[in-house]
Amino acid sequence: MTAPAEIMLNFPVEIDGERRDKLAVASFDAIANFRTNSPEQVIRSLAKVYNVPRKVIRHLDPADARRAGDLVVALLDETTRSF
Repeated sequence: MTAPAEIMLNFPVEIDGERRDKLAVASFDAIANFRTNSPEQVIRSLAKVYNVPRKVIRHLDPADARRAGDLVVALLDETTRSF
């Protein structure tokens, strides 16, 4: 795998006293089952991929959210090339 499996947040998120400085892929199975039918499904899917509460995804800066999604797309693209 050539793509890094984590991103450093440009705008860290603090939820319930816990600060998140980065998002790391916790479940490659969740990437395979990623859903994009609605904004709520995207939020739920990202939360599963990174193993964080949905509240964290909802509070991401738009640029960080885009980078989190781009990482999922890059990993999917990498996986499909192997077939």
